[in-house]
Amino acid sequence: MQLLALILYNANGGRRLVHFKTGTLNVVTGQSASGKSTLLDIFEYCTGRKTVTFPIGPMTDSVSWYAALFQLENTRAFVARPAPGPGKKSVERVMLKFGPDLEPPPYTDLASNTDRYTLRQRLGRFIGIEENHSASPRRRGPSAVGAHLGHAAMLCLQGQSEIADSNHLFHRQSDWNVASALKETLPYFLGVAPHDQARKHAQLNAARSRLTQAENDLDQAQDPDGIAHITLAALWHEAHTLNLVSAPAPPDGYVQDLLTLQDAVLAPVTEPAHALDEDQRKLDLEQVCADLREQLRALAADRRLLLAETTAAEDYATSARMPRDRLASLDLVPLLPDDDASTCALCGSVLPQPDPTIVALRNSLDRLQHQINGIDAMRPARRAALEELHQQATRLRSQLRAAEHALQTLTQEGRTNGHLPHRDRIDFARGRIHGMLTALQHTTGADLARLAQARDTAKATVDALEAELDSRRAHKELLARLGPVNRDITFWAHQLQLEHCNQGVYLNPTKLTVEFGSRAGRLPLSRVGSGRNWVGYHVLAHLALHRYFVRQRRPVPRILFLDQPSQVWFPPSTHDGDDHTDKDSLAAQELFELIHEVVKDLAPDLQVIVCDHVDFPTPWFQEAVVHRWHHSEKLVPVDWVDLAGFPQPLP
Repeated sequence: MQLLALILYNANGGRRLVHFKTGTLNVVTGQSASGKSTLLDIFEYCTGRKTVTFPIGPMTDSVSWYAALFQLENTRAFVARPAPGPGKKSVERVMLKFGPDLEPPPYTDLASNTDRYTLRQRLGRFIGIEENHSASPRRRGPSAVGAHLGHAAMLCLQGQSEIADSNHLFHRQSDWNVASALKETLPYFLGVAPHDQARKHAQLNAARSRLTQAENDLDQAQDPDGIAHITLAALWHEAHTLNLVSAPAPPDGYVQDLLTLQDAVLAPVTEPAHALDEDQRKLDLEQVCADLREQLRALAADRRLLLAETTAAEDYATSARMPRDRLASLDLVPLLPDDDASTCALCGSVLPQPDPTIVALRNSLDRLQHQINGIDAMRPARRAALEELHQQATRLRSQLRAAEHALQTLTQEGRTNGHLPHRDRIDFARGRIHGMLTALQHTTGADLARLAQARDTAKATVDALEAELDSRRAHKELLARLGPVNRDITFWAHQLQLEHCNQGVYLNPTKLTVEFGSRAGRLPLSRVGSGRNWVGYHVLAHLALHRYFVRQRRPVPRILFLDQPSQVWFPPSTHDGDDHTDKDSLAAQELFELIHEVVKDLAPDLQVIVCDHVDFPTPWFQEAVVHRWHHSEKLVPVDWVDLAGFPQPLP
């Protein structure tokens, strides 16, 4: 896919065509504020970008439709998008038309017939991007999973503020979402990832979610302190109070207790509990709650004491390490058999007030070290004791919650059904308990086996997809594919005499930058100085990538936009001498000549469009110039500005 023309339409039917030549270098030269940089924005808008980035001014006030005419392999494509209305940033509707001899239609024939998503899909299929979307409709932007025409277009553009950026190599890379999308899709455009890899990644993420959910469901069903187990214990306490079961607490495992309680509730009651017996069992249950609270208070006190001891021990250890570290210098002093406290151990002079002997100091050091070692040795035991206290407290809290819930339920039923006969109240309670037991049936042994099987199935799916999507193997293949790209960048860098290329230049697809070999390892472009190097490596990296795309027939538009590559040699305001200007002109011309040679070598499979101020007199450059915009010649015609009522700039 190459660009034949960009077209602007105004509401009065006017049409502005900017033609380009395919398979060669195109230079649009002219003065500032003539609209050269906006050509990149129009191209990106016509390839489906959502947000409008045109500079506010004559164009946004006078242009009503933006269009592009593309040359595909065996046909042409005309794309037109209306300008957003006031206060809007985008328009979803697009006009898309195909035909072998298409020409830009008149204004009266413009009419939307699709949306920008379909535009990207249909144009993408024409250049070879296979269907690989797997994201939900809400993630159809640059961060969506899968490669599309929008991602390919970002490999074709270098804006004026990007081409000399030492921190970012690709178009719109400063946007985190765009950078993530580039990292995900660059392997596909290089031919490493198959077209269905994005779908498999989405399947892997879904399988991991299912595995997590299955593990959580199984853990919850098996957790003795879980809601299901607490609910069963509360129902057991109620049944015991009503004399439906004899044991005051569940005696067996969860599944067996559930079946036992269910059988007891369904069995006919021959001797229902007497009201007095029921009251006594409620009192017993209240006493159980009181005992559990007392045990929890005791555990809390033990925990506070243990934490206090731990804090005190740590404080003492911290204090003891200070004199220990001071006394550690004694290891530098030899231990003499005739240790004399009145003689200095270092210089041998007689001391008027004898210091402690070396032996005494060493004994103090040994005692301190022994105490510190003891404190360090106790840490694992304290941690284990704290964990044991935590587990005990968790079990007691679960038992307390079950007992309190049973008491609350019995009290509420007493208020609600107190007017009924005693036997009817028991039958009502049996029915309610039976209903709740039915709701707990999913955690029986059969359902536990089902949950375990679901977990195993999800894990097998995850393992299979992870083995298929081996990231290490894919990364090795990606680096191998980048080998020719790195060699081209290095060779051309030597040709242009750029700095730091002697030990190789490498494109890092993970960090999205150019790196350089050095004795200290690979250094990124941001560690390199001089705007000349930044522009040079930006241009060389994109030329090398497009050379690879062409030779490997990868599905990327055969277009490369470069905006103001000469800016580091010819800034907007310069007052340097002629000698400096001559050197700058020569360096800039060498870069343009390299671009020209690469395009000529790949002709007719690559189109490079350069927007710049320079206009070199060499014949090959003059042949490459397709537009000169000076004085009144601009992207937006002057008469359009007059019709729109936009004030003209002062001369």
